[in-house]
Amino acid sequence: MPSIFHTGTPLAANGETMFDFHSGPHNFTGVMPPTLTFVSLKNGGLEQEGRMMELRCRDFWIIPMRWTCRWKTVQRHHLLVDEIVKGPSALFVHEHRIEELEAGNCVMYDKVTYQWGRSWWGRLVS
Repeated sequence: MPSIFHTGTPLAANGETMFDFHSGPHNFTGVMPPTLTFVSLKNGGLEQEGRMMELRCRDFWIIPMRWTCRWKTVQRHHLLVDEIVKGPSALFVHEHRIEELEAGNCVMYDKVTYQWGRSWWGRLVS
């Protein structure tokens, strides 16, 4: 059964700036959990619906992981949805929804739908 995580974060930046940050693959290291160490990225280019990326990292600095990700939905400056199509989880969809506020600020709402269990590591932590 999938789990869902929701959060909303007010940010002192406009929606365009936050969209560009979250869609830029060179910024992955800034949004990864602290236990993950970035190793390499094969990227098909800028965000575009259907575009694939391959990310290699290490969890807890030891366990090698490889994720194949796809931009599922791209609505410039408002919505960005990425999904892992091959990786340690049976399901992982990450939605970034950006709501503009006044004075150049915004709120970013994150929704992560996930289910562990595809790989040996996923089955271990399930």
